[in-house]
Amino acid sequence: MKRSTERILTTHTGSLPRPRPMLDLLLKQQRGQLEDETLLHQSVRDAVADTVSRQLECGLDVINDGEMGRVDYTVFVKDLLTGFEGESTPPIGAGDEEFPELGELLKPFASPFQVRPACVGPVDWKDWPSFQRDLYNLAVALRQAQDDRDGDSVCEEVFMTSPSPGQIARFLHNHHYPDDEAYLYALGDVMKKAYEAIVNAGFLLQLDCPDLALSRSTVFAHLTLEEFRSVIRMHVEALNHAVAGIPAERMRMHVCWSSTMGPHHTDVPLRDIVDIVLEA
Repeated sequence: MKRSTERILTTHTGSLPRPRPMLDLLLKQQRGQLEDETLLHQSVRDAVADTVSRQLECGLDVINDGEMGRVDYTVFVKDLLTGFEGESTPPIGAGDEEFPELGELLKPFASPFQVRPACVGPVDWKDWPSFQRDLYNLAVALRQAQDDRDGDSVCEEVFMTSPSPGQIARFLHNHHYPDDEAYLYALGDVMKKAYEAIVNAGFLLQLDCPDLALSRSTVFAHLTLEEFRSVIRMHVEALNHAVAGIPAERMRMHVCWSSTMGPHHTDVPLRDIVDIVLEA
């Protein structure tokens, strides 16, 4: 991973605005109404090429595919893995009991992708080719961008995002494994293949881990601070298990307290979790 030793390198957290026509196709796919998958695949390829080009035009140093083609940064895995079926679980932390009026005001800004089934069976890969397609689309877009610039280096580095086991568990609840730890390690064993594939493709692996901070005021608001620290320590241990063997310099981590428009007055202070976060 490149570091800002001589100058500050510019990047972003991963998700960029999707083109409206492609979003409409994704919505149809989620509703089971998409008749032609090839149309969506071409739309995603075009969107990746465009977002790579626009990042370079902006002068960003470390770029990605903008997560084009994904319904969001976490729940997309339900379409790639076995075990996720049934009714959607309610969104976690969508509102604030102290400010119900604010929750109503923010409803129009909620993601249209609210399909969040629980884990009701063993987790394994069922659509590995779709994940490989994401890697291929980004590689092709980068080659095209380099050709357009007469072979000059187009950026400092390229990353691809993937959710941590703990982050997946935050959205897709466990109704199958005997306990949360077993679920986390099962997710880690499966996602390890994706993590390694990203690195083997030559990209920097960004692990999305909002569960290590954001979940304190949502999923685990009922716990004491020490209980929450025990939970995220287990999340970090499962993550470390999943990335064992991947060089540390080929990874970076995204930890946040959410981009939610709200007061954030119950966010856990960094000082209360930083020691555990740095164990990852």
